[in-house]
Amino acid sequence: MKGWKEAYTPKRKEGGEEVWERTYHLLTPLFGGGVEPKTKDPVTVVRATEVRGQLRFFWRAIRGWRAEGSLDKLRDLEAEIFGSTDRSSPLVVFLKTEKEGESKHVFVDQPGKSFPKAQPIGVPLTGKHIGVPLTGKHEVAHPYLAFPLQKNKQDPKNYPVQVGVVFRLTLRFPKELLEEVEAALWAWETFGGIGARTRRGFGAIAREGSSPPKEEEIRERLRRYSRPAGWPEGVPHLTPGSLVRVVPLSWREVAERYQKFRQDRTGQGGRPGKNRWPEPDALRRLLTRRAPQASLDKFPRGQFGLPIIFHFRDKTLPNSTLKGAEAERLASPLLFRPLAEKMVLVAVLEAPRVPKGGAVLEWEKQRVKVDVFLTPEEAKRIPKLAGKTDPIRAFVESL
Repeated sequence: MKGWKEAYTPKRKEGGEEVWERTYHLLTPLFGGGVEPKTKDPVTVVRATEVRGQLRFFWRAIRGWRAEGSLDKLRDLEAEIFGSTDRSSPLVVFLKTEKEGESKHVFVDQPGKSFPKAQPIGVPLTGKHIGVPLTGKHEVAHPYLAFPLQKNKQDPKNYPVQVGVVFRLTLRFPKELLEEVEAALWAWETFGGIGARTRRGFGAIAREGSSPPKEEEIRERLRRYSRPAGWPEGVPHLTPGSLVRVVPLSWREVAERYQKFRQDRTGQGGRPGKNRWPEPDALRRLLTRRAPQASLDKFPRGQFGLPIIFHFRDKTLPNSTLKGAEAERLASPLLFRPLAEKMVLVAVLEAPRVPKGGAVLEWEKQRVKVDVFLTPEEAKRIPKLAGKTDPIRAFVESL
């Protein structure tokens, strides 16, 4: 098998044009990917427009420093490669699906119950599936990561994922764009994927003929393509100093640790106890004006991405939503991306932790501004943080 660097040697064509061709297979299931949310595309499982969008995002995340802090200049630089409403793109993206794979359901209905369960199912392993045992039955994907696929009151359908997908990608572009396209493609192949929830490991791709990169190789590439400064405000990006780790864990193991970190409770013997995070007590104080005297009125888990919907088992308390004051949604800066069966890349994008205008809590017809950031003294009162004020960094360093 070719090494990581050797596998990146492009095919060259005379006349000042580059033509790159490579084949990818999916390491993890494809979540959605079609024009309709949560569903695969009815025409082609992987769309060229989706790959183009991924390349555009990762070019911005790795090369946006060239804009020297100007968002307008960033748009101009981006348009030179990917085009705009008044400029055609010199980058041609062609995609051919080699194998459509097959659909598998993560969740199945339970007779006599209104909620589904995660389905243990034997997926034929080819050596290209990761994060699952090589024998016996296993889940298609960890249910904590795949929760949007299960039916709910608003949508009574359990959606499937697609496994075993293989596709061929061809890129054609002017030679002068070589470094820009190379950087974008490397970043997408290393940190990204296809479909939805790629930041939680779905749709992870592997290029045939290459081996997974080691942590130092990733850092060397970041030093080559990226810079510490020059980024326009609010643009998610990766620099040579970004928090990046390659951990010797499976996708499932990282998912389990992520779930335990975010759902830390005092319970024993399989029975859940009191949540150790401050949000439940902060919610009770806001909703009822009653809460333990020593509770923290903070919502630090909001830094993992918004919105977050809170449900209480006590039906006397209304459901509430933590979201942005101006823009409701904010993608998580945390990503974990499987590279091999016992090898997961975990990285943190340098990006705002709350949308513009801050975070708010909404319930019924009320809306209150809240804080997701902690002081050092407050962080010491949350066991999982071990005194760290940044919950995302605390999770990554706990792996």
